[in-house]
Amino acid sequence: MTFLNPSFLLFGIALAILVVLALWSHAGRRRRLAQFLGGKRAAQRLSGSNLYRLHVERIVLLGLTALVLAAAAAEPRWPDENTLPPPARSVILAIDVSASMQASDVSPTRLGQAVEVAGEMIETFGNDRVGLLLFAGSTYSLAPPTHDHAALRYFLGSLPTVASAYDPGTLLSVAIRETVAFAATGDEVDGEQAIILSGDGETDETEAAVLAQVRAAANQGIGIHVIGVGTDEGGGMVMPQATYQFGGEVVDESGVAAISRLNESLLRRVAEVGRGRYAHAADEAALRDFRGFFEAQEGDPLFARYELTFLFILTALAGLLIESLLDIRLSRKVVVADRRTT
Repeated sequence: MTFLNPSFLLFGIALAILVVLALWSHAGRRRRLAQFLGGKRAAQRLSGSNLYRLHVERIVLLGLTALVLAAAAAEPRWPDENTLPPPARSVILAIDVSASMQASDVSPTRLGQAVEVAGEMIETFGNDRVGLLLFAGSTYSLAPPTHDHAALRYFLGSLPTVASAYDPGTLLSVAIRETVAFAATGDEVDGEQAIILSGDGETDETEAAVLAQVRAAANQGIGIHVIGVGTDEGGGMVMPQATYQFGGEVVDESGVAAISRLNESLLRRVAEVGRGRYAHAADEAALRDFRGFFEAQEGDPLFARYELTFLFILTALAGLLIESLLDIRLSRKVVVADRRTT
């Protein structure tokens, strides 16, 4: 433990000595008063207390309180980084915005559900740096890892309408590679790094190509966690209408409504190889465990969340409270014997 103003510690020692001497002198006056009243038994009958008793517990409590207050005034600091919260994590939320994420097999759409879950995840990160990236056939970086979570929630509010017919496909390997590179941006790059990928697992490439990039990320110490959206039954896709974009139902080459289905087996493999966790967006229990996993990695001890000055003052107040309770006595019934003269 270090102190910014250690001179206050000497003042605390002097104050503690004065407190002890004052209480010792007070005890002497009590003994002299007892002698004046006629001795121990007479004084106890008159005052209801033992005036000869030395209140050692009071001396100890007030002496320690003086030392603790002086230590608080000396501006204590935690001794080293081992007792401080670890460096903040850097987490990238990577959300699939391809055409398949417009499928309505979940409410309101897969993309809408992924955005909703991402907003809930942001609330669990505390002081962690969080970034936001979108991907389809290409990647779109919205926010590098930042502590400004309010800005991220603002960006998330516009995502359900950004899917574009000009980039309808999904290349998961490209998304993972670019997300790993994006995780290294920002003002700080120390601490644990992780990626939370939200999507339906539909991709225009082989599983081997995807897992090769996942292994590369894992070898760099970046864990990849996955949140799956969509259903096995699948659903049709309706692209939203926006500026420079014609909305409408997505159809295949023959003009039949295209059906998109959740590829959960691939997503689970990505999480497994990426040394991460998997949860389905519709599974509330799994999502709670998923969020709890990140909350459990906060890593800062309970006592390290508070300034030492606050803890010392709290301890001093507790000492004064205990000392004041020493004067409280439980009421006792006085039984007077009935003496009869015969």
